[in-house]
Amino acid sequence: MTQPNMTQPQMAQQQQQHFPPPGQQAPYPPVQQVQLGGQVGGTNAGFGRVLLSEWTKIRTVRSTMWTLIVMIAFILGLGLLLASTVSPAVEDDYVSISLIGVIIAQLAAATLGVLTISAEYTTGMIRTTLTAYPRRLQVLAAKGLVFAGLMFVVGLVTMAVTALLGKAMLTSRIGESTAEFDLFRSLVGGSLYLAVIGLFGLGLGVLLRHSAGAITALLGVILLPMIIGPFLPASVGEKVMEYSPMFALGKLIGGGGDDGGPGPWPSLLLIAAYAAVALIAGGIRLRSRDV
Repeated sequence: MTQPNMTQPQMAQQQQQHFPPPGQQAPYPPVQQVQLGGQVGGTNAGFGRVLLSEWTKIRTVRSTMWTLIVMIAFILGLGLLLASTVSPAVEDDYVSISLIGVIIAQLAAATLGVLTISAEYTTGMIRTTLTAYPRRLQVLAAKGLVFAGLMFVVGLVTMAVTALLGKAMLTSRIGESTAEFDLFRSLVGGSLYLAVIGLFGLGLGVLLRHSAGAITALLGVILLPMIIGPFLPASVGEKVMEYSPMFALGKLIGGGGDDGGPGPWPSLLLIAAYAAVALIAGGIRLRSRDV
């Protein structure tokens, strides 16, 4: 509204302030600048924010939920099924019988490790992730920590419930087992194995950047040594099987006896070395190539 007693030049100056001349753009209010490289809006995003972001992604992706359901179903369902149907001898390890489903569940854990990174390449989400936080190795480390923590917790809880229920079902029908077993090694070692074999899949996923190819290579590493080992010369075939992931898992959840090859914990360290090599190779490619 025009104020009274304003001269003509004053009215023209006021109109120019509200309505700019033709061809000129009205000034915009200052906006907050967004900086990359871990700086968002002038505040440090930090590695904790990246962990939180990866946790949000992994728990909201549909493939995570279904893969975990499959893994739990194999461990719990197959373990309780065997505990209710088989008739082992009293010298058998009832805990190992109850945890036999972990042998199949490891395939689900390894597949989920591949999908944790390869799905982002398929959807293009990896571009958004690395644009928001260009420190690529830290992004990969955050994915690995979140995935390994989730896999260890889910595996430990599921295996503990299965072992306790399965042993109770077997002892109620057959009686107490006389076999010596290490419950800590079976539960904690088996859960760590699921996390490590999943990290191996994560490394292959970031290295190959293709879900089908990475899963195929992963299944080959897990299953092929136990398939071709018996057909190789005795000395070679035994070594191939003894240093395979499947043999390491059997050592951890089984009796861990002196049946050749490294012991349970050295076997786990060996598989962890496989995973480390895959992650290092994948990290080098992630850092040296475009998305």
